[in-house]
Amino acid sequence: MSCDPAHIRNNSSYLHKVHLILGILLMVVGSGAYAQESKPPSWFVDFSLYPYQHSVKNDTDFTTTIRGNLPGRFSYFGYLNFKGVTTSGSAVFDRSEQNLRYSISDRAPIDLNFQGVLVRGDGNDFYQVGLGWRLHDTPGWQEFFDRINLAYRMTFQLRRFGVDDNDGWAMEHFFRMTFPGVSERLYLSGFVDQIFDQPGPEAWPSNPIVGEVQLGVRLWNRFYAIGEYRVNQKRVGDEENFAAGIEYKVRW
Repeated sequence: MSCDPAHIRNNSSYLHKVHLILGILLMVVGSGAYAQESKPPSWFVDFSLYPYQHSVKNDTDFTTTIRGNLPGRFSYFGYLNFKGVTTSGSAVFDRSEQNLRYSISDRAPIDLNFQGVLVRGDGNDFYQVGLGWRLHDTPGWQEFFDRINLAYRMTFQLRRFGVDDNDGWAMEHFFRMTFPGVSERLYLSGFVDQIFDQPGPEAWPSNPIVGEVQLGVRLWNRFYAIGEYRVNQKRVGDEENFAAGIEYKVRW
């Protein structure tokens, strides 16, 4: 995998975004090494390659996802999306989200959430602040979610800074489900982002949705076969896609 030098030279924001993301990742991973003994670091890094794209051939085809615990009640989640890896051999940065979360209490399933969104091109980056709710950690509901092996989180992004300051808000859903009664190798995960009151082209729905649902099956060791259904109502004319590929998971 290589980055196209001409693309980097012609996009002045490219290196800035890459350096910023690498700096965040180094800080986050370094901090994780010093997590409290009562909350040992639990880090997850997924590398996903999608050589098959059904409808949208220039869709994201390489993704890196990182999540883990930080000292105190902090945690981190982020991803980087690239295009062109399987089609042209060049990794063209497309989009990244970096989330820093703070649990307000060891007993309450509520997080303060700061999110930085970096998007290819100049002037497209923005930041959001909001509240996250871990439904699977909610007292009275934990037993139900444990019984069906489901983790479900909602994040209410209440304030936006950057592009279109103060315009719109978002509600983000994330879930992950396993099926030990069927197979320990199987999982289902995904997200849905609902965007409200945000100005956009006339062709957009009034409140567009962006989402993915991924089915994964462990093949061997840390390698998984994955299939992913994608919806992006901001991508007029190419709203739906299906991608398939391979995933490698790292845990420590």
